[in-house]
Amino acid sequence: MHRQELTLSGLFAVVCAALVACGTQRAGDNGDAEPGPGPAATAGSSGVGAGDEGGAGGSPTASGGTAGPDASESAGADGMAGNGGGGLAGDGGASGAADSGGTTSCAVAAGSEVGVLTDPVKATTISPPDPPGIAFSDTDGNAVNAHGGGIIKVCDTFYLHGEYFSSTTTDNDFNGFSMYSSKDLAGWKNEGLILPQQASGQLGPNRKGERPHIIRCPGTGEFVLYAHSADTTYQADKEVVYATSPTINGKYAFKGSLTDSKGTIAAHSDMSALTDANDAYVVTESGWVYTLSSDCHGWVSAKQYGAVNGTTGGIEAPTVFKAGSTYYWIGSDKTGWRANDDFYSTAPAMTGPWTYQGYLAPQGKLTWMTQSTWVMPVAGNQGTTYVYWGDHWYGNQDTSAPGKHNNLATYVFQPLVFDGAAISLPTYRVSWKLDVGAGTWSN
Repeated sequence: MHRQELTLSGLFAVVCAALVACGTQRAGDNGDAEPGPGPAATAGSSGVGAGDEGGAGGSPTASGGTAGPDASESAGADGMAGNGGGGLAGDGGASGAADSGGTTSCAVAAGSEVGVLTDPVKATTISPPDPPGIAFSDTDGNAVNAHGGGIIKVCDTFYLHGEYFSSTTTDNDFNGFSMYSSKDLAGWKNEGLILPQQASGQLGPNRKGERPHIIRCPGTGEFVLYAHSADTTYQADKEVVYATSPTINGKYAFKGSLTDSKGTIAAHSDMSALTDANDAYVVTESGWVYTLSSDCHGWVSAKQYGAVNGTTGGIEAPTVFKAGSTYYWIGSDKTGWRANDDFYSTAPAMTGPWTYQGYLAPQGKLTWMTQSTWVMPVAGNQGTTYVYWGDHWYGNQDTSAPGKHNNLATYVFQPLVFDGAAISLPTYRVSWKLDVGAGTWSN
C-alpha cells in the first residue's frame, strides 16, 4: 500500500525553548515476506493527549483532560529530536539559532502560530473513501505533492519531504523527492525537488524510490536522507540508499547503498530513520533496526524485533517515536496499496524488549483509511502534541494500477490520544487546531 510523507532530523546545540522534531515510510511489497540483511550480515535472526475529552499532547485543553507524558517538559529536554533534528519523536530538543543563520531565535510564542487542519468533507461516495483526508495546497495554490515520507523541524520551521508523483503516473516509478516548509503544519511553501531522478542507477529511470526520511546526523550535523530503492517489481534489487546535504532544504547528493564495513546492504523495502540522543537508526519493515555509524553513512549492527510484527507475520510502514520514557513502533499489515488496521508496540528503549499492544484505531476503520507515515511531536511551552500523519492513497481500493492518481493523494493529520502508555486514534476529527507555540490542540 502507498502513502504520503513528512520528515525530521538531527540533534545539536539546544538553544530555543519550544520546538521538536521527529522521524517515518511507504506501503510496500504486496504482502511478500521480507528478508534480513544480505548474505554477509551477522544480524540476528506518552498521559492523555488528543482525545474526545482529553487534553492535547500533555496539556489540558478547554474541554478538560490530563497532562500527557511531556506536559512538564520544555523543548530541548534531552535532544531525542534535538536541534530540529528528527527521528524519534520525543522529549524535546530545540533547533539552535545557527540553523537559521546564527542570530534568529527559534522560540515560538503561544498563539502566534496556529494551524487549522480541516478535512473538507466528512464522508464521500467517490474515491478516496471516507474519510477523504486533507488536500493541502502550497502558497502558490498547487497541491502539495510529497508522499510516504517524514517531517523534520529546524529552528521554527517544519520541513515535510516525500515522494513526488507526476499527474500521469500509473506505475509509481521514481520521479524525485520533494520538500515543503511550514510554520504551523497547515500552510506549506514548495521548496522544490531536493533529490530528482538520477540519470541512471538505483534512483534512475524505471526504478522505485520511496519512503524518504531525513535526519540530522548527531555526529556531524550533516543532513542525511534515507530511502528505499528497487526495480519495477519491488522485489529485486531492493535496498536502503542515502543522500546528503549540508542544509536541510538544499539539493541532496546521492551516495548509493547504505552498507556495513563489509559492503553488506540493508536489503529492505519500507523504512524510516531517526535519531535518539547521540545515536541514529534506520528501521525497516518486519521489525529490523539498523544502528548507524558515527557519520551516518553506514550501519554497524542490525537486529530484528519480531514482536513488532504483531499477529500478522510482518509489518510495513514503520513509524517510531518516543513519548516520555516509552518508545512506540507503529506499522501496518501487508496489503499492497489498500488501507488496513495499523497496530503498534512499545518498549523502554530502542533495543527493546518490544511488546505488541494492538490496534491504533477502532478495528475495521482501517486507521481512518490511512497507512502510518510519521508521528510529529510538537513541543511548546504548555505541553506536547503528537501529530499522526497517515497516507491516504487516492486509489487504495483499486489494485489494477497501483500508483494511479497518487499525485492526488491526501493527508490525514490527527492528534494522538494517550491513556497512560497506551495510544490511539479513537475518533476521526474533521477539523482541529494546533497551537505550535503552546504545543496544544483544540477543536
